[in-house]
Amino acid sequence: MKKGKRIICIMVAAIMLMLPAAGCASRLSSNFDEREVQEKAEEIAELSCTGKIGEAYGMLSEMMKAQITEDQIRAGIEGTIEPLGDFEKISGTNISGQKDKDTGTEYALAIVMAQFSDGRAQFTISFDTEMNCIGFYIK
Repeated sequence: MKKGKRIICIMVAAIMLMLPAAGCASRLSSNFDEREVQEKAEEIAELSCTGKIGEAYGMLSEMMKAQITEDQIRAGIEGTIEPLGDFEKISGTNISGQKDKDTGTEYALAIVMAQFSDGRAQFTISFDTEMNCIGFYIK
């Protein structure tokens, strides 16, 4: 009985932590073209999945390149996708918008799912209004 209560408490805590995050994403601003965001995000993800990491790195903004090297990006991508087997396809993409509450700056956020023979990876890629890739995360 005590174990059951503990599991329920953990689940409730997890749900409470997710609720604020759910409110962060919203409709894409009219300052972005949804198709362009999707195409560019999928291109970056596919290049990453097919070993063309240098090309994917070249698509990052200068600000990101100043903060992380190509070798660091390569290590992160390869370490994540190598156990997943052979790349098969991009299986889905979700596009949303975000707005910095302090500055009012708008961003596009793309969640790209990549399917591999033994699993899948999720890319989170963000763009500024000039379509510079200012965020890149893989899990």
